[in-house]
Amino acid sequence: MKIAIFHLAFVYSGGGEKLVLEEARGLEKRGHQVTIFTPVVDRSRCFPDIINKFPIKTFLPKLPSFIPEWQSFQILLTCVLIPLIAHRFKDFDVILAANQPSPWLAWVIKKMCRVPYVSYLAQPTRFLYPRKIDRETGLRFTGRGRFSPATYLMNLAKPLVNWADQVSIKGADFVLANGDYVKGRLEETYGIEVVSCPAGAWPSAKPLNYADRFSGTLKVADETIEKPFILLTNRHFPQKRFEYVISALPMLIKKVFNLLLVITGGETEYTESLKSLVKQLSLEDKVVFLGLISEKDLGKLYSNAAVYVYTAPEEDFGMGMVEAMAQGTLVVAWNNAGPTGIIKDGKTGLLAEPYETADYADKIAQILADKKSAERIGRQAWEEVKKCFSYKNHIGILEKALVDSQ
Repeated sequence: MKIAIFHLAFVYSGGGEKLVLEEARGLEKRGHQVTIFTPVVDRSRCFPDIINKFPIKTFLPKLPSFIPEWQSFQILLTCVLIPLIAHRFKDFDVILAANQPSPWLAWVIKKMCRVPYVSYLAQPTRFLYPRKIDRETGLRFTGRGRFSPATYLMNLAKPLVNWADQVSIKGADFVLANGDYVKGRLEETYGIEVVSCPAGAWPSAKPLNYADRFSGTLKVADETIEKPFILLTNRHFPQKRFEYVISALPMLIKKVFNLLLVITGGETEYTESLKSLVKQLSLEDKVVFLGLISEKDLGKLYSNAAVYVYTAPEEDFGMGMVEAMAQGTLVVAWNNAGPTGIIKDGKTGLLAEPYETADYADKIAQILADKKSAERIGRQAWEEVKKCFSYKNHIGILEKALVDSQ
């Protein structure tokens, strides 16, 4: 098949972007011809070590960067002008529309050129159906502030945006959801049948023994990391609530655990508030901000971490958890939202009481104090990824939907 994949933007090294790249890679390995299209791409900030290996094109020529919030306006302009460029996609067999506004773009093309499309959704459209955490922190695009003019225009056109969202999601030939939790939310929101197709990871051949995660050092980029360490990988956005684990760190140190907290990811305004909190708690020698690192180094961190922590309180899925589990690393997350569809408490990870920092710290301490249990749960987590959350499974469900849509 000749497949076009649509995605909102490639401006950050996040799970949604990585998933699209892996989907393109997986479908190509199965013999399909794949091209990725996006309104905006920044190859210096979105997986710079691998993104040039993928065929990514923009829908429209790039707006001048001196225009305030040009990336947001580039996306809005693409949504408005899509009828004028729809003919460019008439020769594709099918479109994979990854989250809004991709289904809207694909819906217009289907109406004009009769190209079928499959929608892949990680959540109901956030602008229209914000979570509690989104209302508290404000929706962010690039992590460098709120895009007020673009948001203002979208609010003015909210009835039109809602109509476009409804018709384009309901008009898809198939709707796939990033896991069971999101499937339920989408079916409730849109009143449609949805197929669960959880994001995945590549399981390691054999997880590192837990005892080896507690001694020695690990060289990552220009840093030497002392073991044991706690690992946190996520977008540096306020919705992710990194402060939960930073606030829990003094409780762990009081229990005489000599460990580090390692945080990866491109830095944003939110990062500065986290660094201020670290300084306020006198944890400068206990928290390491690595910034944006290569996928190779990220894999080394996953496989050597004593514990992986996921702090987002209302996450719809959470690829970082699956990637850690794929390395046999035990995950501690909240017993709420997306993690409940990934982790079986006490069997493939630990779920803390939302949002009790003391309980979160206790769960981490439990792992650090009981390596035998950590080894057992980590091994079961690794088996769970192979069974339910591998990229092999993901691509298989995705390919079937794309074939059946024609």
